[in-house]
Amino acid sequence: MGTTTSRVGLYKPLDDGSELVNVAQDLNGNTNLLDAAVGYQVCTSSTRPSSPYSGKPIMESDTSYRTYFSNGTSPASASWVEIPNSSATYNSTLTLGATKQIRFGASGSVANIATLTSATTDDILSTRITGDTASRFLLEADGALWWGPGGATTADTTLTRTGVGRLTIGGTSAALTIGTGTLRPIPSSSTTIANTTSQSVLAGYTIPASDAVAGAVYRVKAWGTLGVTGTPTMTFVCKLGGTVGTTMVTFPAVTVRSGATDGMWEAEFYLACASTGGSGTWSPMAKYTHNWLTSATTYTLVGPITAAPITRDTTISNDMVLCATWSAASASNTITCRGMTAGRVA
Repeated sequence: MGTTTSRVGLYKPLDDGSELVNVAQDLNGNTNLLDAAVGYQVCTSSTRPSSPYSGKPIMESDTSYRTYFSNGTSPASASWVEIPNSSATYNSTLTLGATKQIRFGASGSVANIATLTSATTDDILSTRITGDTASRFLLEADGALWWGPGGATTADTTLTRTGVGRLTIGGTSAALTIGTGTLRPIPSSSTTIANTTSQSVLAGYTIPASDAVAGAVYRVKAWGTLGVTGTPTMTFVCKLGGTVGTTMVTFPAVTVRSGATDGMWEAEFYLACASTGGSGTWSPMAKYTHNWLTSATTYTLVGPITAAPITRDTTISNDMVLCATWSAASASNTITCRGMTAGRVA
């Protein structure tokens, strides 16, 4: 009896003249074996060859043509090594060398993952959960980061570079929370209250819905200028819920010195959350300093004033505001907030 080749199993008759040529075996059978071995053998994921030679390539017709080769180890079922191709979803772990790259476009970067795009807003990385139609996280080519709640809702929070050494958080009531402290930007323009006797917001901060926990503390600190005609009074009031909300602290009315045009003031309004929920409780403290009485260089401290805790729902957003009220309406009676800082401080 002859022998067979090690890879494809072709029959080799003895070469000593003792065997006649068997057409069915020596020619037709060997031809069929060669035909089956050329290129990739088509099979299914459950009908892979049971005795592949080392290097045997296959492609699976039931997995969008995933491709494999056998590394020759035993058992044969564990010898298949997947080869990536553009037809099928790759179904194995791909390991690159420490100095190698995944590169998109002709990027000159040496980073492990490098991309070259044509626009700064091209999307580089996106994450979604099954069922989402909008990204929960998105990285753009210029480094802008976008976050959203997922589902069908688009991103509502951004972090972008806006200048040399500048990063900007964007979104409604944008803020940065570090631990239990929340920081929000100072308004870019001043607020002036003039020619009215209506109680008006001079400075404020929106406490986000469900942001508060027992022990959380929020602060509004504001400063500015004041000018009058005659001797009107100025009254500061601190509220939770905007001008129509709950009064937390009411300061005594102060009669401004006659015709003062050089008034200065600085105010602080604190709120501590004692309990949360629909019947959440809040404890206030407020104080301010001014030079409205005798001269521009004589400052008077008013407060601190505290009050008993009041009830207000913490599961909804609440405007924490410092309000001002003139006793007489005049275009010359003006109080202006020149700057403020506000946020959660504990």
